[in-house]
Amino acid sequence: MRKIVFWMPRACMEPAGGFKIVFEYANRLAKDGFPVEIIYPMVHYGARYDWKHAIVYRLIFLWRLIFRTYRPTKWFRVEDSIQQRWLWKLEKYQLKESAVIVATAIETAYSLENYQSKYLEDKFYFIQDFENWSFTDEQVIQSYHFPIKKIVISTWLKDIINSCGETAILIPNGFDFNFFKVKKPITDRNRYEIICMYHKDQRKDFLTAFKAFDIVKKIIPQLHVTLFGVFDKPDLPVWYDYYQRPEKELFNNLYNNAAIYVGSSQIEGWGLTVGEAMQCGCAVACTDNKGYLEMAKDGETALVSPTKDSQALAENIIRLIEDNQLRHTIAMNGNKFIHEFDIEKSYLKLKMFLNGIN
Repeated sequence: MRKIVFWMPRACMEPAGGFKIVFEYANRLAKDGFPVEIIYPMVHYGARYDWKHAIVYRLIFLWRLIFRTYRPTKWFRVEDSIQQRWLWKLEKYQLKESAVIVATAIETAYSLENYQSKYLEDKFYFIQDFENWSFTDEQVIQSYHFPIKKIVISTWLKDIINSCGETAILIPNGFDFNFFKVKKPITDRNRYEIICMYHKDQRKDFLTAFKAFDIVKKIIPQLHVTLFGVFDKPDLPVWYDYYQRPEKELFNNLYNNAAIYVGSSQIEGWGLTVGEAMQCGCAVACTDNKGYLEMAKDGETALVSPTKDSQALAENIIRLIEDNQLRHTIAMNGNKFIHEFDIEKSYLKLKMFLNGIN
């Protein structure tokens, strides 16, 4: 049984969808008896810094090493049998027994490309997005040509890999249906209750959602918006509530209290929150980025509008509020459809691929 080593791009103290998927798979591998190790680097591939930052980074490195604050302890439980290690950089990692290494982000793929060890059995590249926010488009494409076995989470990413003349196995993200679920009947919900993720990343484009909510509020004064996120509470109107890092039970309740989930991202590798909302029975109004479209089928499982178009997004929200039958149908269809994305099925496929069984 192969040892599996996941190379993370950085410390993982704060929740993130991509990290969560890796940890879900790592836990399942460990429960199945695989030796699993997760490596977190302080400095990523290609990092450049002056002597002042070198001193600061060393102090941060030592602090996290001593107190183990590089791990996702506050938001995700990693199996006790999994070794979690904190290194200065991934290139310093030393294999002491036969293993495969899984790069989980573009910078880790660059680190893995030239990594050599007599114990290294195989290399894998787990691609969860087109990661061009700290690398150029050309560098992202170059990483797809590395002689590393590639795994993608969505159809649109597989299409890009294919267009590069490379191959990848498609393993869609799955959901653990024991975590998020319908607790409050879809037809019993307050139609004016909306839930949305707050994020500062421009790619998530919360500004478009914020503008859409203002448009809806002028037409439907009863509107109430609940936001969740990892950041400190932003300055919000009185008709908003904000929850920072809600615990599991509260998170479920927040989704179940809402009739509508709004997603406004410009780009998503997948869009986990759309799937979570569907699991909990929310009707989804979202933008047409390719990640969302893996789950959001316009007029069937969601109402979909163009990215960066707050007016169109607002109009879809209004449609869902005013048309009870439409809202209930969209929510029920979404809830049924999302159950096709079972993490156990995805995990089985991943396990076989990492274990050398195609």
